[in-house]
Amino acid sequence: MKSSLIRSLAIFVAGAGSATVVAGLYGTEMETPVFHERLAKVLVEVEALGAFVGIADDGRVGIYTVAACGPPPPPPIMPAGAVDARNLAKGAQAMVQFNLGLIHGEEQPIYVLGKCKPRA
Repeated sequence: MKSSLIRSLAIFVAGAGSATVVAGLYGTEMETPVFHERLAKVLVEVEALGAFVGIADDGRVGIYTVAACGPPPPPPIMPAGAVDARNLAKGAQAMVQFNLGLIHGEEQPIYVLGKCKPRA
């Protein structure tokens, strides 16, 4: 009786451990429409922030207080849902450098470069 109880407990623990490992490997599920919707929202936000980025390096991000310092807006013939790739790249670079600044304990990861002249 005692050995069957111990064996049952050992089997249960092994099964629970296996389930935990599998859950850790596979995490949560993601459906394609949900991923598309979330990514489209992030794309717009990152591109909008990228218009303010002047410098993003060494865990710090230098921003302009006026978005006119960035590249000119894209022509109106952009496909639906697409954003300006130049501002998107600056915004993505700023996100990575901001995260590095947080990881390394940077006291002021974002600083102001000032204003610049508006686009011509």
